[in-house]
Amino acid sequence: MLTINAPIFDIDGSEIIDDPDQSGLSQFGRRNSRVATLDGGASVNDFGYSDADRTLDIEWRPASRGQADNVARMVKAYSRLIVSCREGCFLGAPDQFTPGENTVHLRIFVERRLDQ
Repeated sequence: MLTINAPIFDIDGSEIIDDPDQSGLSQFGRRNSRVATLDGGASVNDFGYSDADRTLDIEWRPASRGQADNVARMVKAYSRLIVSCREGCFLGAPDQFTPGENTVHLRIFVERRLDQ
């Protein structure tokens, strides 16, 4: 289960997604960079982990056309949305909303984690 919420009070600003694709929610990486060296090796710099580097790719089958329309409305109306899932509660910027025939895809760039 996952929820998508408006960042401020909105009477219609909450949607519950019952069965999202989990693969796009659990991906993360570290702040690494790699530079080739003249001797044929590489130098790797590791600057740690930050939730702000995450991208949530949410894909689901909407329970109704109204659910997809309401999420699209929130993406248009708000520069930030709150996404709560098993991985945590995140504030993020909606990047891309793609409605399909049977599924909907929403990409969120995480700004920060709210539950820690």
